[in-house]
Amino acid sequence: MNLDTLMEYWQCEVSNKKKRGSRIGLISNIFKRIRKYNTLRYLFMFRLAQYFYSGNRFARAYAKRLERKLNLKYGVDISIDAQIGSGFRIGHLPGVVITGNVKIGRNFFIRQNTTIGIKTLGLDRYDLVIGDNVSIGANSCVIADTLTIGDNVTIGAMSFVNKDIASGSTFYNAR
Repeated sequence: MNLDTLMEYWQCEVSNKKKRGSRIGLISNIFKRIRKYNTLRYLFMFRLAQYFYSGNRFARAYAKRLERKLNLKYGVDISIDAQIGSGFRIGHLPGVVITGNVKIGRNFFIRQNTTIGIKTLGLDRYDLVIGDNVSIGANSCVIADTLTIGDNVTIGAMSFVNKDIASGSTFYNAR
């Protein structure tokens, strides 16, 4: 991740400005918003940790320490190895778990107590892919070693997903 990508993520996820404008104005807006909103503060620091993680080994070591501190402070377990596109939003922080073996598209919205994880430890390769514009309801669980969730999918609250979901679908478990 380079600095321009980091700024794009911050503009899309933390700032409420639609137009880029000056970089100083954007940074000022971001700092005002992260002081006020806990979730935005987490997203700001998470993306900063991902930026450091893409650097040299000293920066990677710092990023891993920062990841552990963030996860403890905010009650989440989102790996900085996870590939998450811009527009990442979290409804409420506590209980969100995302494995580092997932590739998530743009405009992903996740709510509290939701897990995206792998089923079997120790495999050589995992293929968890979540498309663009996906929304996952509270208390949901997405667990598999190989799984594809298409674009424009809504997953209802308290759902268990272990099979592929086609694009444009709404998925929920009937109780």
